[in-house]
Amino acid sequence: MWIPVVDVIVCKGCGECAQVCPDNAITIIDKKATIDYNGCTCCGVCDRVCPIGALELKTPQMPSALHEGVRLETLKTEVKMLKQGLREMKRELRGA
Repeated sequence: MWIPVVDVIVCKGCGECAQVCPDNAITIIDKKATIDYNGCTCCGVCDRVCPIGALELKTPQMPSALHEGVRLETLKTEVKMLKQGLREMKRELRGA
C-alpha cells in the first residue's frame, strides 16, 4: 500500500492535484497542498499531475515497536509504578 505525501518545501500550491483528485481529499491551505487521509483512497492520480514533483507516493513504514506488538505485562508494571509515584507525591504534599 502507498499513500500520497506532499513535500511542503517544493509545493507551490498550484492546485492541479486538488482539481484532479476524484475523492476531493486535497485542498490548498496557505499555498500548500494538504491531503485529508480520511477521504483519500490512494489512487495516485495526484502524483501523476504534479508539474514540479511535490507529490510522491510512498509506502509507510510501521514503527519497529509495533512489529514487536504491545506487551501488556510491561504496560501494567509501568502503570503500577506511576500510581505508586502519585501516592508518594500525595503523601509528601500532605506532610508539607
